[in-house]
This record gives sequence, C-alpha cells and structure tokens, in this order.
Amino acid sequence: MTRILHLSMLYPPHIMGGAERSVALLSEALVAAGHEVAAACITPTGWKEEVRNGVKVYRMPHETDFWPEEWPQHSVLERGIRRFKQQFNTRIEAHFGRVIDDFKPDVVHTHSLLDVSTRVWLAAQARGLPVVHTLRDFDLACGNAAMFLHGKRCEKRHLKCQAFTFMKAVHHKAVDAVVGVGAGILQSHLDMGYFQHVPEARRRVIWNPAIVEGIDADYVKPSLAGKPLTFGYLGRINVEKGVGTLLEAAARLPSRDWRLLIAGKEASESESLKPLAEGLPVDWLGFVSPRELFDQIDVLIVPSIWAEPLPRTILEAYAAGVPVIGADSGGIPDLIGAANTDWLYPPGDAAALAHRMAAVMARGRGVLPGRPDFAHVVEATTPAKVAARYLNLYDEVRRARKPQDLARTEAALGA
Repeated sequence: MTRILHLSMLYPPHIMGGAERSVALLSEALVAAGHEVAAACITPTGWKEEVRNGVKVYRMPHETDFWPEEWPQHSVLERGIRRFKQQFNTRIEAHFGRVIDDFKPDVVHTHSLLDVSTRVWLAAQARGLPVVHTLRDFDLACGNAAMFLHGKRCEKRHLKCQAFTFMKAVHHKAVDAVVGVGAGILQSHLDMGYFQHVPEARRRVIWNPAIVEGIDADYVKPSLAGKPLTFGYLGRINVEKGVGTLLEAAARLPSRDWRLLIAGKEASESESLKPLAEGLPVDWLGFVSPRELFDQIDVLIVPSIWAEPLPRTILEAYAAGVPVIGADSGGIPDLIGAANTDWLYPPGDAAALAHRMAAVMARGRGVLPGRPDFAHVVEATTPAKVAARYLNLYDEVRRARKPQDLARTEAALGA
C-alpha cells in the first residue's frame, strides 16, 4: 500500500476546469486500488478537512491578495502584483508542510498550481519526499498559463511572463518525475529548459482519466435520422478555444442540410462571438451536460488555437461514440491520431475546417465512425488504467530515492 498526497489548485466540488475532475478521478481510482490517498487544495474560506469518496481532503487558505474568481474586480496593476508575489508565498508552503506532517505520504503528486506557489515543492523536498508533477497547463512558464496572447499562440516566453515565473524556473528542480497529459505539453516544457534534470525514464506521457455521467457500456445514442447532419462544440466560448474559427468555417458551408450546436458559457457579453453566427443554423445552448449535447450531434468540433494539452471533451465524445474534428494543436492529435488527416486541420484555418466539415457532410451520417473505433482511447483513459500507470511511476521514484533522503523523511515525519 502506498500513501499518496495530491495537490492541485482546486478539488471537487469546487470546479473551474478539467484539472480538478482529473485529480478527483485519479484519487478515487487509487483508493479503489487499495491505497491511502489525500488531496490538498486552496479555498476562499478557512482551513477545512473532510473525507470525500474515500479521499481525505485538506482545504487550505489561499493566502493571496484575492481569490482567483475575484480577478475581474481588480485592476491590471493589482493582478500583476498578485501574480508576482504568488511566487514567494511562504504561508502556503507552511500550510502544505502541515498537511504533509499530518498525512505522512510516501509520495507527493502535484497538478495544476495556477494559484498555488511552487514553494510547496520545497516543503516536500525539505522532508525528503519524492515529488511527481503532472503538466496540465503552462503556468510554470506563462503568466496566463496558456502561452496565448492577442489572439495568437506564443512561440516564446515574453519578458513579463519570465518575471511572473522566474522563481518557478528555480523551484522545478525539486521535482523527481514529470508527466505530460499530452506529448506536446511535455516537450514544450523540456524545450523551454524545464525538467532537464529529470531522467528520461521519469519523463512520461499519461493521458487524463475520463468518465461521462450517464454514458456507460450500455449507452445507445438516440437516432438522428431525418435531422440535418449536426456538428457540436462544448467548452468555454472564447477566441483561444477557436470558437471564432468554427463560426467562420460554418459561414463557408452550404446554407442548408446542417446545423451547429454550441454548448458553453461566453467569457463576457463585450467579447461575444454571437454576431459571427447571424443568419446561420447555429443554436446556443448555454451550459448543458456532455451527454445532453452528445445525444444531439453527429460530430464534435474541437477547434482550439492555443496548445490545449489534452481536451477532455474528446475523451468524453469518444466514450459516447461521437467522432471529432480537431485542430492539429497541443494534445488534440494525441487522441485523434497524428496521421488521421481527415479529422485534423491547421489551427486557426477556417477554410481548412470548413473543408473537413463539408467532407463529413458529403460522406453522410451512415459512414461515420462509432464507439468501436474509439475503444482503444476509451480503454486507455479509464481511471483504473491511468491509476496503474501512475502507481508504476510512484514506485520508480520511491526506488530512486537516496538513503539520506529516506532517513530525512523518516526523521521529519516521525516514522
């Protein structure tokens, strides 16, 4: 039995994105496999401990100037000061040290540290504990964690981002093993000089676990016979997610025999993309569950312009037997298949996306791939399979620890 302590910015039921869902699924799968698991996160309120689905959850005060969801209420200067100061947050380091001392883990596994100082790695290092880090965004290298600015992907780190992350570039050397949820995000960090100290055998790609509520082995997709071929989009509605590209592509399609359903929340009314859809057969659904969308569509579009590490929506669509047209960006080709050119197109290229959509329409609904075609991806991303791959890595980093590290751990934790 291994004692595993996870740390991510958030943990359910507080959810802002896919990272916290992935961490919870992994944690619960590790519990099901017979291990002792805890998860630490930050909270806008005071310290709290609870048990959630067998996982002991430590909710720590965030110890920053303001909670991230209050971001729009503050000036650009206030945001910049907060970002810079976050690198030196010794109070969250102390809180995490308290968690370590209470739970006494064998290994520390960190995830999205978007609003958590990387000084937490120093707390683990001081106790001689091995640290595994999973890359789920670009927070270690970029001020907005996306490597995306002014509607374009960043090809290099800007000076401002270097200022906001310079201590992270120091702290990362406390990490013993690094995982990318997609091949692209791992390689991009290596190219920027991160994790070069980690032996190649401990640099791995492990896809996220994924399950879709209401979709299991017996799921049968409702028939769409008699309806126009229907495309769908699921996620945040903004420029970097490529929704503008999708709408521009839709405007190039024939005026009939198709429709597009867009599910998700717009970033703001002032940045609305709805004017691009005027006169087109586009329906805006707002927030709906993945299954509710998949029941109504033939093909999902994932048009991200930024290098999205591994879109959960693709995993969810494949579980429902819905094929995906995706931008050749980030971790999207990891799932679709880099050689599967009928279903990939250059990111931001509306004409190329329109060509892929028109080709699907020409072939017709009857020849679309279905659940059996995606079984290999669905199988590889079951929580149990993902947990097994991480357990293998945990065992390796523990075996690699030096005797003096083990002695320091025992002394620090009172073992």
